[in-house]
Amino acid sequence: MGSMTTNRQEQWTALAGVVVALAPALSGVVGLVLLTDWYLEPPVLIVAAVIGGVAAVLLALAAHRRHDRVTLGFAVSVLCFALWWLPLGGASFAVSSILTLASQALAVAFGVMVARRGRGASRVAGWVIAVAAAVWLVGGFTLWFGTSPSAPQGLVDVLVTLPAAGQAVAFLTAALLFVVPLLRPVGTGARYLWSTAEVR
Repeated sequence: MGSMTTNRQEQWTALAGVVVALAPALSGVVGLVLLTDWYLEPPVLIVAAVIGGVAAVLLALAAHRRHDRVTLGFAVSVLCFALWWLPLGGASFAVSSILTLASQALAVAFGVMVARRGRGASRVAGWVIAVAAAVWLVGGFTLWFGTSPSAPQGLVDVLVTLPAAGQAVAFLTAALLFVVPLLRPVGTGARYLWSTAEVR
């Protein structure tokens, strides 16, 4: 009974992790298609930020109970991102910048920690997250300081695309990490059906 409860908690935590990762990943995808005519309406972005923020709080609470600093850091990263994405009214540019930098730095740290404690595919995923989040971080700085009214449009397009691509890759990879516990029961069930099948 205890193991079933633990497994159920792990699955709920994993589900929260997937939801948490999808909001910033969605923002990165939006950034990639910013150069086209397709975009998301502000209400959609706000709803996504609220859902991601609430899921981040739940994930942070679960990680705190388990003393899991790696997952806690990831949850705080997305919480900072959600707060930055929401229209905070009179929030200053400095506050927005601090939230963005905190989110980016924590995402890089999350990737490094996953890579250091993981093995195999998990280790590779950690490095992918760390590198992609670093591209998001450095690309954001470059976008802030590297553009000018006289900059060629091609350069502007690259400077907009790089951080968005890094952000999308980092958080989509994180979502894949969290989805593994959700798929584990499916694999167990499939193996059981295969082992008990009369015709093979």
